[in-house]
Amino acid sequence: MRALSALTLCTPLAALLLLSLPAAAQTPPADPDKKAVIQQQKENEDAETLCRVIKDKADYDKCLELYFLDQDQFRAFLDAHKPKPAPKA
Repeated sequence: MRALSALTLCTPLAALLLLSLPAAAQTPPADPDKKAVIQQQKENEDAETLCRVIKDKADYDKCLELYFLDQDQFRAFLDAHKPKPAPKA
């Protein structure tokens, strides 16, 4: 009988929570600062992904730096420091 009474008490609470979900799911539009932070994080992740092929720490750091400073130099640096494919036997 106690399980039934606990269920009876929880049902109205569960109904209220379900009814409030659509309102909670609507998030206000992100402010420009938040969008800038998200964009910067994405750029950082992109740079790390592209530079990850470089194993030397100093060259890796230089690769990341060039990613943000000069895209042409970055591409040239990345091409020069990519690992060479192993020769097929």
